[in-house]
Amino acid sequence: MATITAAGTGSGIDIENIITKLVEAESVPVQQRLALRETEIQAEISAFGSLKSTLSDFRKSLANLSSLQSLAARAATSSNPESFTVSATNAASVGNSQIEIVNLASAHKMVSSANFSGPDAAVGAGSINIAVGSASFDVTIVGGQNNTLAGIRDAINNAETNPGVTASILTVSDGMGGTVSKLVLSADETGAANAITVSVTGDSDGNDTDNTGLSAFLNGNMDQKGTAQDALIRVDGYDVTSSSNVFQNVIQGVTLTAVKANPGVTENLGVSIDKTAIKTNLTTFVESFNALAETLKFLTKYDPEANEAGLLTGDSTVRSIENQIRRTITGTVDGLAGAFNSLVSLGITTQRDGTLKLDATKLDQALNTNFDDVANLLASDDGVIKKLDNTINDFVKTGGLISSRNETFLKQLKDIDEQRERLEMRMTSLEERLRAQYSAMDSLVATLNSTGDYIARQMESISQITTKKK
Repeated sequence: MATITAAGTGSGIDIENIITKLVEAESVPVQQRLALRETEIQAEISAFGSLKSTLSDFRKSLANLSSLQSLAARAATSSNPESFTVSATNAASVGNSQIEIVNLASAHKMVSSANFSGPDAAVGAGSINIAVGSASFDVTIVGGQNNTLAGIRDAINNAETNPGVTASILTVSDGMGGTVSKLVLSADETGAANAITVSVTGDSDGNDTDNTGLSAFLNGNMDQKGTAQDALIRVDGYDVTSSSNVFQNVIQGVTLTAVKANPGVTENLGVSIDKTAIKTNLTTFVESFNALAETLKFLTKYDPEANEAGLLTGDSTVRSIENQIRRTITGTVDGLAGAFNSLVSLGITTQRDGTLKLDATKLDQALNTNFDDVANLLASDDGVIKKLDNTINDFVKTGGLISSRNETFLKQLKDIDEQRERLEMRMTSLEERLRAQYSAMDSLVATLNSTGDYIARQMESISQITTKKK
């Protein structure tokens, strides 16, 4: 029968505990070192993520300043918004125009002159053809099915080929204490091209043109409540029409919406450079840079008294990013013909703490002196904003500087995982070797103890024999 032994049973020593402690003494320092380095790398990844996010936000603030087209924003004004409103794109030319709103666009609307006792009153049967401009459709009215006023309304509205006319029922006083109902036909769109024309065939009363049955809805038998009319305006004395009240590109890049007819009266439409937009965008630029500066300061600061450092203190990549951005912002642009060759000349200066400050008065002076020179400084091919945009893109794009650093961090994390796997294998091997060594020692001690016990028993036996002889 095999004998099952446990390490330490021969010697009485707690060998398992000794093996555990020895393995821990070997592995714990390495595990702690790897864990600390892993935490540091994760912190650096987070720090670069924060930096990339702030850089991306700063880059967004450049969007409205990085092209000459975006800087050429136009502000359009109406001297009487109650008469017309106006907006302009960058394609609009700076200048003024005289506008007269002669009449607004309107939609065709007809109400039957014939009175009906109510929506359920029977009207007649046959076929109604309704045209809206050049498009038309037919509705078939069948006795006992849809030959009521409500049935005709629904047949018109539910027709799949209806090109743009809505039927409704108007119920009004008959002047004698009761009510009467009338059919209303309204064009969905304004303009002369959307006039409604109604014709009838096969009217059940035998007459397709009288004011009874379906022929009650012919144009001549309907009261005209709204004229199909185009809007008419005069621009510097020239007539312009539109099927709606919106006029686009009559003046290039300008959209004018007629609000109220004011015939005989001219109002001013002005288009100017939108200096407010560029001031707002430059203010946003300064604020976004200052947020970036605060992030960089937080990540790279060092407090000698507390002996505390930021997550990226001394990092060469961060220093390179900050230095390139600051050089571009504070540098001059060569080759510009105008008076402005740096952001400083526009009133954007660097303060002692590294943040930017915008002098609104100096900026106003620059914009009023020569707007085109300011635009070239910012958004020409060699302009400050264009350079900044390209520089930051190199930092944040896939494969860029920050992306490369993150790839390095991920490789380091993978290496830490591999080191942990190798450590685990070494510790397993060490444990097996120690167990073998201590087991051999335990077996030897057990053997020695057994031999000692045997000798002791023999010596005791000899002693007893010697005593008996005496």
